[in-house]
Order: sequence, then structure tokens, then C-alpha cells
Amino acid sequence: MPGLFRSSLAPEFFRDSLVMARIRWILVVVAGALVALLNITIGVPANPRPFFAVLGGFALENTLLTLVSRRGLAQAASRLDRLILEWQALGDQFLLGALILVTGGIQSPVVFVTFAALVATTMTVPHLARVYAHGGFAVAVVSLAAWLVQRGWGIPRGPALGDLEVLERLVIYALAVVMVLQAGTVLYRTARERQRRALLLLTSGQTFSSHATREEILTTGLENLMQASRTGAAVVWLGRRDPGQPASTRVQGFSLREGGMLRQLIEGAADTPGLPDLSAGATSIELPPSLARRLEVAAGTNALGLPLVGPEGAIGGVVLVGEDRQLFFTGEIATCETLASQLAIALANAQLQADLQQRLVELQRTQAQLVQSAKLAALGELVANIAHEFNNPLTSIVGYASELRLSLPDGDPRRDEVMIIEGEALRARKIVRDLLDFSRQRAPALEAVYVNPLLSRVVSILRHQARIANVELEEEYGVDLPTVHADADQLRQVFLNLVTNGLDAMPNGGRLRIATDLVEEEGASWVEIAVRDTGGGIAPDNLSRVFEPFFTTKPEAKGMGLGLSVSQGIIQSHKGQILVESELGGGSTFRVRLPTMAALGRNP
Repeated sequence: MPGLFRSSLAPEFFRDSLVMARIRWILVVVAGALVALLNITIGVPANPRPFFAVLGGFALENTLLTLVSRRGLAQAASRLDRLILEWQALGDQFLLGALILVTGGIQSPVVFVTFAALVATTMTVPHLARVYAHGGFAVAVVSLAAWLVQRGWGIPRGPALGDLEVLERLVIYALAVVMVLQAGTVLYRTARERQRRALLLLTSGQTFSSHATREEILTTGLENLMQASRTGAAVVWLGRRDPGQPASTRVQGFSLREGGMLRQLIEGAADTPGLPDLSAGATSIELPPSLARRLEVAAGTNALGLPLVGPEGAIGGVVLVGEDRQLFFTGEIATCETLASQLAIALANAQLQADLQQRLVELQRTQAQLVQSAKLAALGELVANIAHEFNNPLTSIVGYASELRLSLPDGDPRRDEVMIIEGEALRARKIVRDLLDFSRQRAPALEAVYVNPLLSRVVSILRHQARIANVELEEEYGVDLPTVHADADQLRQVFLNLVTNGLDAMPNGGRLRIATDLVEEEGASWVEIAVRDTGGGIAPDNLSRVFEPFFTTKPEAKGMGLGLSVSQGIIQSHKGQILVESELGGGSTFRVRLPTMAALGRNP
């Protein structure tokens, strides 16, 4: 039967109305046949025409119900459901009144049938005021029928009653109508509340599964809890455990008002005062003054406290703030406990998902580093083989060139050409040996090194290249810098890489600033070498990858992406640091920090 809950525009409503119309046709036919049979066999009722007239009214009403239901089924967006419910209820009451008129007035047993019709009305008519309007209409119809029978216009059922007796029965009937309406309304509201809670529990789980971030899950969960508890504000706090700690050491809290946005409310230690103890489970509490001030409500306002318990134990709590002196019923508390449990599980799942994503990223980074390391190892082996093959003929060239130079007299013009051959061969052999050193990853030959002269020589070597590139060099060397314990050749390689990279970052010219200074940080002394360019900068996505082997943003002809990776390895072997700062469009700064010999406990 349609109308057990408030109607909707769904086609099912109109299909149910058609089914009900068929049942009503059966009842009309059966009632008509029964009246005819009784009249023929025992002569009761003596005059069946009034009964058939009332049954004709029911048939007419049922015809209209059938036509309207079919039209509503054809038009899914129709609003005919309310018309059906309202006018069907009124028509039933009117026809029942007519039936009372022909069956004895207030003494008719049909009076009790009106109660069933009124119960159906409480479950179908959406507004309480209209429900009582229907009840008043029923009382008016029954009273009119009783009065007409009393005045001789209807068919009496037995000896006539006195006016006072009829009035007494009508008053009793009116009071019974009020009680029926109240009972029906309570039954309907209870059923509707249970349906709402069941729907809320169902949809909340589906909503959680479609949200990924913690803020979205908290917003959805608190909105569901406020809806289930009839409250207008909520506070949630979550414990956060620092690495290596067995329990939560920090707490972070958020608040949400009905129709508002989630905002942070609490950030502090786990024992932050003002948070209620919810270890005993869900309970009604008075809002603590500290939370009341943050929410701008009166202290002592009734609230519902709910613990958030995840798969691994308690993770926080929720306080739902209601109106002053609001009572929370058992069904509401049970629903809120279930919703809070769903919220805790959703938060735990979101955290697991975030941890999984982080570990996946770390695994992918590690795999990439392993692949790059394998490439670097293969390249080192290849370089070593090539360098070894080149070293033998270069040794022969150097030897024969030296003998040829010594065999020529001082004034021979060929002597200068042979010296050029010998010098270039020596330079080539030096390059080959550097490649061999790179492939063998030799340990640094540490000694006391003054950074300023070493860096100055590197800048002098590249000064001509800077002039060609239209780059202005600015040099600022710190005064009386202490020595560092380092390999001068390796530091020279690092400085050469950094300065060359700075020049390459400014193809259209610019300014390259090279500076040294003594830096004190966290009780340690560092000699800092800073190289700052005014180029295009490094994109944020690439900033964390600049030290990866083979990663480069330069054209292929400019480099292989090994310079910064090798430089980082050299500086780390010197127990130093190499840092990068960059702003897209604003240039980059590379800082090399080397511990002083005093910081390492060595005498300069």
C-alpha cells in the first residue's frame, strides 16, 4: 500500500497506486454483491439503493484514482502523487460518512472504519497541520451523518437515541480521532526516523569510500553525525604519534558548524586541557568551558561525546554540540556510535592509503637509483676499459715525442712542433688518468687546503668562457678563512662543475657571483662557497632531482647529468654539505659547506 512513508515522484508510487485501485475495485464489487445477496435472501437492507449509491461513489473515486495513477506513471516528473494522497483521503472520509448515514448514524459500525482511514492519512499526508485538518473533516462528516440520522434523513439502526447521548458519542468519537492521529503520527515518525538512520548508515559508508583526503572524510563524517544527532556543531580531535613513540604525543582538532567549512581548532600536546575523557564510550556530557569558548557557545551546553576507535585502538574523539538541555535518545546514540566507528575506520584506511602511496614513491625512487647506479657502474667500467686502451698508445707517443725532442738541436724549427705534440699527448694522458680515477672512485688525498686560492684559480680558467658568454663575474672572498681538510684536486673538480653550470644557466648573459665565508651553525664552523647565477632557475619538480646521476635539463650536447652527482659524492666524502636554492625565473644558488680543520679536531 502506498503511503507507508511520504510519497516520492518515483514510478513505483504510481504502480502501487494502480495495484491499490485494482484491490478497491474488488472490494466494491464484493460489497455490492454482498448487499444484493442479503437483500434478496433475507430482505436486509430493505432499501439497498442508498448502499448502491455510496458504492457508486467509491467506484467513481476509484476510476479517478486509476486515471490519475496512469497519467502519473506516464509522466515520471509529475506531482500527481500529492493530489492522489490528499484527495483520496478526503474522498474516503466523505464516502464513509455517506455510508454511516445509511447504516445507522453514530450507532453504525462503519464509524470504526474511519479510524483505519485516519491512520493511513497520518502516514501519507506530509504535514502535521493537514493531518489534523483531515481528522477535523472526518469528525465533521460523522457528526453531520449522525445529525441527519437523528433528524430522520438517514436510515436508523435501532431505537432512536437522545440528543445528549448522540452528542456524548460524538465527543467520544472526536477524542478517539485525536488519539488515533497522535498514535499514527508517532508511529509514522518512528518509522521515518528509523528509515532515515538506516539510509544515513548506508550512504555514509559509500561516501567514505569515495573520499581520499582526511579533510573530506572528516567533513562528511561530522555532517552525518550532526544529522543523526540533531546537532548543529561538532568538534573532532585526532592523536598523532611521533616516530619512535608508543602512544600519541600530539593532538590536532577541527570544528564544523552546520552549513560551514571544516576549520582547525586545536593543535598541541596530547594532554591538552579541555578534551573530555571518552574512554568509557559514548556518553552525554556538558561542554567543557575551553571547547565552549572556541565554539562561541555557552559552557555546560549538553553534548554527546563519542570515542573514535580504529583497528589499532583509540585515535581520537568527537563531541556533538546540541541545543541547551537537549536530550540524546538511545536510538540516536547507537546510530552515532556506528557512524563514529565508520569514521574512525575511514580515517585509518586513508592513513594506510597515504602511507602506501609514500612507500610506493620511495620504492620507485630507490628502484630508479638502483637503475642509475647500475648505469653508472657500467659506464665506469666502460670508461676504465677505454682509458686503459688509450693509455698505452699515449704512453708510446709521449715517449717517442720526448726522444725526438731531445734528438733535435736547439735551433731546429721542428723542435717547437715536437714539443706541441709532446704537450698535447701529456694533456691527453692526464684526461685518461682522470677518467681512470673517476671509474676507480679513489679515496681523497686529504691535506690542509685554503679554499680561496683554489677557487680563484678555477675562476681564472673560466674567465675567458664567461666573457664570451657575456656573463659578469663577481668575486667576494672571505678574509682569514681557516683551512679545510680536503683533496685539492677533487675540490677543484667540484668548483669547476658549479661555475660551469652557472655559466651554462645564462645563455643570454647575466651575472655570476662567487663568494666564500665562514658560517657558524649549530655550534659547528663551516667554510661556505656560494655560487649564484641569474639564470632561469630550476623548476620545483626538478629541484629534488638535481643530484641524481644522469639527470640534466641541459641539451644533450651540453652534458650527461653527472657533474652534480659526482660533486655531491666528493663533498659528502669530505663530511660536507652541498645545498641548492632556486626560484623559477630568479636564478639558483649552490652552497658547498666544508668543515674546518678545527671543527674536525685537526691542527691546521
